[in-house]
Amino acid sequence: MTRATIDDTRLDLAYISPLNPVQSGLSDYSEALLPALSEFASITLYSDCGMPSNPLIAEQFRIRPIQLLPRYRTQHDLRLYQIGNSTHHQSAFDSCRRLPGVITLHEPFLHHGFCGASSLRYRREVFYELGCPDRAGVERLARCLVDWTSADNRQQLMVVPLIGRLVDSSLGIIVHSRTARQIVESHRSVRSSHRQHPVQITVIPQPMHVIDVCHPLESRVEFGWPEEAVVFGIAGAIQATKEPHLVLRAFARGVAILSHACLAFMGETPKDDGLPDLARELGVADRVTFVGRVDPLDRMHRAMAACDVIINLRQPTIGETSGTALRAMALGRPLIVRDVGWYSELPDEACLKIGPGAGVDDLASAMLTLGTSSEARQRLGDEARRYVQTECDVSTVARRYAEFLWAVYEQGVGGLC
Repeated sequence: MTRATIDDTRLDLAYISPLNPVQSGLSDYSEALLPALSEFASITLYSDCGMPSNPLIAEQFRIRPIQLLPRYRTQHDLRLYQIGNSTHHQSAFDSCRRLPGVITLHEPFLHHGFCGASSLRYRREVFYELGCPDRAGVERLARCLVDWTSADNRQQLMVVPLIGRLVDSSLGIIVHSRTARQIVESHRSVRSSHRQHPVQITVIPQPMHVIDVCHPLESRVEFGWPEEAVVFGIAGAIQATKEPHLVLRAFARGVAILSHACLAFMGETPKDDGLPDLARELGVADRVTFVGRVDPLDRMHRAMAACDVIINLRQPTIGETSGTALRAMALGRPLIVRDVGWYSELPDEACLKIGPGAGVDDLASAMLTLGTSSEARQRLGDEARRYVQTECDVSTVARRYAEFLWAVYEQGVGGLC
């Protein structure tokens, strides 16, 4: 089938992804992309979510369990999988092997997803990636995964990111950054060189709407934060990779100068993380709040909008794009990040970057730079918002998706595998 223009023919897509109420960043991602993508394709959703909690998605699309995809495989021109590094993708992992399609690989690192599925599945993927059975190799990687934030462990895991089978069996790969593309390119297995059609890989930015919310000071009333305070925030799941202890220590280091500063953790924290104890030890417990999980998403937007600065560090990075960072930028919030991975690709004028090895003093200095200058915060926030408007516009992203899907289909592989 040959297409004259992208507008005169619509592909029939099977779209496989988590959807809310499955609590996953990919659920939010898909719900942002789907309405725009439906302008270019007829879409049937396959998900393990049951009935989507988003009424707009439930009303607009046909939804089927992923287990029914084989039954309806001949009805679709192409399959589009949204794949991330979590156990939410177990059914999709299995389906990708039997029914290949285009894969949006949100993190080019799938250890947690496979390990969480089963020890046997994890072993199979390690054997596949290594090219031979290696029980000692599996055990070594599993030990590294227990403490995967260790630099040495991370280095060993990234040598074997467990993406080989998906890359080899896919019809096309979509990633969100040049960093992720480099990782995928470097981990194609020898098997892929024997394919009739080499897998196509493209970079498409993560879609994000510019977010309009109420005035930040109005949002502060909802969360009980002082109107006159300079509020620093960390949003989303407060995992060790976001370096919350470093942020807390840097905040304590700068609090003597910023007498009205507050720090808000807006997300779930592990019970054994010791952050409240550390805040008391550092003498800043009265300036630190733990909001817990913030639902629904529009309430999280209000919480982030109420902050003067959002801190979104990531150590280690596994080639992922941070939806939380993009939300902060879409809200016009100034952002502090590490100069690593995808974050390095952000324009210097749209965020404040600290070095890959920066410690407490460096982060405290960056926090003071923004905390003491409303002009610097405004300038950074405006540029961040402009970046999202230019690079992450949902309609533009959807069109780029459609163009890539057509390119894969016209290569002669769509719907035939």
